[in-house]
Amino acid sequence: MLVELRPYDLPDAVIFGGTGGGMLVWQPAETVIVLGQSNTPERSLITKNVLSDGIPVTKRPTGGEAVILTPEMAVITVAREFTEMARSKEFFMEVNGRILDVLSDLGVKNYGTRGISDITIGHRKILGSSMHRRENRLVYHAVLNLAGDPSIFGRYLRHPSREPDYRRYRPHAEFVTSLRNEGYNITFQDIAAILTHVPKEAS
Repeated sequence: MLVELRPYDLPDAVIFGGTGGGMLVWQPAETVIVLGQSNTPERSLITKNVLSDGIPVTKRPTGGEAVILTPEMAVITVAREFTEMARSKEFFMEVNGRILDVLSDLGVKNYGTRGISDITIGHRKILGSSMHRRENRLVYHAVLNLAGDPSIFGRYLRHPSREPDYRRYRPHAEFVTSLRNEGYNITFQDIAAILTHVPKEAS
């Protein structure tokens, strides 16, 4: 039996398919597997477990590897149009910098960036991101693990064909962590309230 891909109908689909800029910070309503643009279920998933547990699978327009979204995570999607097209790396750095500022405001310590655009605590990943480029528009898409159990990744995802150097072939459960596992009781509302806050202009 084959894994059926459902259309990408998650809350940020309108941002991927739209124009102009925008940002959405959202919380998944269910557990869902999201393949990267170049992934296939056969190469990326442990299909037996996906099918037996009835986990829905979709595919996003961005690159990167397959991820699992659960209600214990925060998804951050940011779009911007450029008059002169920026490099993906610069946009990664800009948005990740804003997220790092939020983590700092919430008291998180020992955080940093590794690989192309991962955010880590110590040597373990808490946020992965990918980028969609279309003409003069970039869409940044990231998943921050607030409290999800890292063992879920090993149940449904195969070891990726590509990995950052700092992973060092570690299995999912040893490579990924969550804010909760690192001792931080940070909620989705905490992240969203600061990340989406736009300061008023001084009068």
